[in-house]
Amino acid sequence: MNDLVKFISKSLEPLGYHVRPRGGLNLLKIPNLEKDGHINITRRALDNPAPQLPDGNLDNVVIYLRTCMREKRNIDTRPRCTGVDMTEHSLRCILSLIHSAEYLKKTNPETTIELRVLDDHSDPAPLAKLTALLKTAKIPVKIETTVEKGQGESLHEQFSRGRGDDSIVYFCEDDFLHEEDGLAAMIKFYRDIAAATGSHSVLYPQEHNSLYSHHYPSYIVAGEDRHWRSVRHATHTFITHGKVVDKYWRYFENTKFVGNRKKRKLGSEARTTNNLFKYIPGFSPLKPCAVHLQFEELLPPFYDWRPLWEGCVLPSEVDRAA
Repeated sequence: MNDLVKFISKSLEPLGYHVRPRGGLNLLKIPNLEKDGHINITRRALDNPAPQLPDGNLDNVVIYLRTCMREKRNIDTRPRCTGVDMTEHSLRCILSLIHSAEYLKKTNPETTIELRVLDDHSDPAPLAKLTALLKTAKIPVKIETTVEKGQGESLHEQFSRGRGDDSIVYFCEDDFLHEEDGLAAMIKFYRDIAAATGSHSVLYPQEHNSLYSHHYPSYIVAGEDRHWRSVRHATHTFITHGKVVDKYWRYFENTKFVGNRKKRKLGSEARTTNNLFKYIPGFSPLKPCAVHLQFEELLPPFYDWRPLWEGCVLPSEVDRAA
C-alpha cells in the first residue's frame, strides 16, 4: 500500500498535486534553493506520503561520552566562561548529562539507556573524581580508557564502537552542559521525525551562534515542546543511529585526523560528518537541549547558562575523591 501511495503521489506531481498523510507536514518547494543539499533532503524526507519507520531499534539509547582531564591535554588554554578549573568544569557538565539521562529514563521507562564513558587517559586525581561521580548515576554506566591518546583517536574509537550499535546513539564531549529535559526532548523529536519521514536524522543539541552571522536557508518545524531548525552543519557532538554511522562510515573514518597538525583539515566536520546532511535531514533546537560551555561566542543567543550551572553542584563524595 505504501508503494502504491508513493506511485499515485508521483504521478500527480505534474498536475500540481501531492499526496501526504492527513495532518502531516507539508513543506513547500523553494525552486531557487533546490540545489542546496540539506534543503532538498529535508523537504523530500518530510514530503514522504507513506513513511515507514527506518531500519533499526529506536527503543535503545547509548550515550558515548568522551572525557579527557589531564594537564598536558592539547586544548585551547583560554579560561572557560565558568571561571573554574578544567576538572570542575568538566565534572559539572558531566553531572548535567547524568541528570538529563536519568530524567530520560524516568519519563521513558520503556527506553533502554546506557552511558559509556571513553576516557582519554585523564590524570589520576581527576579520574578518581570522575569515577566517584559516575557511581552516583542511576543508569547503567561503563567507563573505559581509550586505546590511544588524542582527540582524533578517541573520536575515531567512539564512532567505531557506535557503528555496531542497533540503537539511537549520542556522541558527546565532556564540556556540554545539558538541560534536565534535554535528552528526553531530543529522543522524542528523533523518534517523531523517524515516524514522519521514514528516515534517520542527525540532531545537534544547540543552535550555533554563527547561524545568525552566516545565514543559510532553513525550514522551521514544531516539535512537542520547542521549534527545530533544519541545519547542514554540526560539531562532532550529535545524535543519530548506529546504522547511520555504519552505512556512511566513509564520512567518519577521517575523524582520526582531528588534532593532527598536518592532516587536521581532513578530520574537520566539513570534510567528515557534515556530509551526512547530503543524505539525511539534520536539525537543531531553537530552545537548547545542551550547550557547548566553553566560551560565550559559542553559545546560542539569549541563553543564560548560569542557573543550570549553579544547580550542578558536585556530590561530597566526588570532592573527597582524589
